[in-house]
Amino acid sequence: MKYKKHLLLAASMLFLLSGCTNLSNEGTTTTTNGNATEINQTTEDSSSNDSVKETNSSEEPTTKHNISRSESTIKNDSKTNSIITSQNSFQIGTYVVLSIYADKQVPDRVFDDLFNLIDKYEYMISKSIQGTELNQVNENAGIAPVKVSDDIIEMIKLGIKYADVSKGKFDISVGPLVDLWGIGTDSAHLPTDAEIKEKMALVDYKKIVLNESEHTVFLPEKNMEIDLGAIAKGYIADRLKELIQKEGYESAIINLGGNVLTVGKKPNSDNWNIGVRNPESDAGTEMGILKLTDNSIVSSGVYERFFIKDNVRYHHIINATTGYPEQNNMLSVSIISDRSVDGDSLSTTVFLLGLEEGYKYIESLDGIGAVFIMADHSVYVTSALKDKFTLTSKDYTIKEMP
Repeated sequence: MKYKKHLLLAASMLFLLSGCTNLSNEGTTTTTNGNATEINQTTEDSSSNDSVKETNSSEEPTTKHNISRSESTIKNDSKTNSIITSQNSFQIGTYVVLSIYADKQVPDRVFDDLFNLIDKYEYMISKSIQGTELNQVNENAGIAPVKVSDDIIEMIKLGIKYADVSKGKFDISVGPLVDLWGIGTDSAHLPTDAEIKEKMALVDYKKIVLNESEHTVFLPEKNMEIDLGAIAKGYIADRLKELIQKEGYESAIINLGGNVLTVGKKPNSDNWNIGVRNPESDAGTEMGILKLTDNSIVSSGVYERFFIKDNVRYHHIINATTGYPEQNNMLSVSIISDRSVDGDSLSTTVFLLGLEEGYKYIESLDGIGAVFIMADHSVYVTSALKDKFTLTSKDYTIKEMP
């Protein structure tokens, strides 16, 4: 058991509840792999684009998937005068922590619904699980359009929006490059220039054919792939927040592997204290604190998934216009927004834009803030967060944009 004063971001951030048990993966009590069970959905092959592949995404999942999930942790917190009920799971390839503040223990059925909702989306948006909607879209590249849910349509539209903002540096059709590099997997390696050039020919979000009236998605070239990894966790977090509020709870913390979304105010306080991770230290070390209320915070950085070869760090944030992980002297960027899906998309987009363009773009948006941490240990905080961010590390210096 570990205790800490602030919520701390992990993966991109590690968060710990004030005065409560550490809700990291160490608290997980079951070990079943959440990706072990696959949905087997078969469709007939077609060589005509006029044929539309069907999915059963509108139906509730009929297959019971194995979810790595803990029992409830109950904390009677005198500081907030609340009972904090927390549960952990391993889903969507990451550690999930859900903590709800109430006047009594939150029943298991509420967490059942929340974890089942995550499961529903995992078996919708994963490109690696056979039979998911996104897997079928990718499998039918160059063959036929695939009918998908409104959720997939909305995520793809958001991906196209931010691809336009970044002039193609951020691109949801980057799947072939992601697979080639394999960063974060056992197959991570440095590809040849020829291999990168070959895969880049398959990456172009403008080629995605989205038919909203027919609810279909079509990738016109064989081996094209959509990857929603930079959008999905934020989208899911927003849906979890809606469900928690529908159940009548006004204060909660949703942590999807570092994508942190606060629900309402912290009881007996105006804000939640969120610790921004020091990108050059252990996951449990913060370099600053943000005071947030009913906000999301999502970070992207060079420390999340990477490998080092010949003293060069190759991280997972790939610039789709070059085919290589972006090298721009930025260690991390944290985006604060009302909707987590915006923070998720923007953290990758802004990282790829770099400090000057990224800062300028965030300043043009209402209700969005950012904290940029650079390799020279300079920190740039956008105007929306000037009175909400406190630097706590002597290793870093806040600077103003010229």
